Amino acid sequence: MDVPESTLPSQDERIMGALPHISVLIPYIGIIVPIMIWVTQKDKSRFVYLQALQAAAYQFALFVATLLGWGCYILSFVLLIHTIALIQPSSEWPVLAVTFIPFCVLGLIGLGWLFFLIYGIVAAIQVFQGKDFRYIVIGDQVERFMQK
Repeated sequence: MDVPESTLPSQDERIMGALPHISVLIPYIGIIVPIMIWVTQKDKSRFVYLQALQAAAYQFALFVATLLGWGCYILSFVLLIHTIALIQPSSEWPVLAVTFIPFCVLGLIGLGWLFFLIYGIVAAIQVFQGKDFRYIVIGDQVERFMQK
C-alpha cells in the first residue's frame, strides 16, 4: 500500500533523519550527531525528532553493550589466569580449553558490533527512503517518551 505523497517526509527531512542513524559508523563519538540533530530539529519536524531520538538511544545502548562486552572479556582473562594458577603444569587440556574462552568472548563482541552497525545502516537507508523506521524495543520506548 502506497503512502500518499503529502504524508511523506521531504528530502531534507529524510537526509536529516538518516544522518543520526548512519553516525553509528563513528564509534563512541557518533552519539553526538543524533543528539545535535535532536536538539536542533525537535521543534521543526516530528519525523526527524523521532529518528534522532531513536538513534541516540540506540547508540547509547551500543555504548553500554560495548562496556559490558569488554567487562566480560576482562573477566574471562581473570578466570583464565586464575585457572592456570590452580591447574597442575603437566595438564595441558584444561589450560587450552580455558584459553579458548577469551577468544570466544572477543568473537561475540565482534559479532555484536557487526550486528549493531548493520542495523544502524539499515535504519539509515530506510529513513532516507522516507520510511518511518523503528528499532526493535527502542522505537516503542521512544514513541512513548514522545507522547508524554
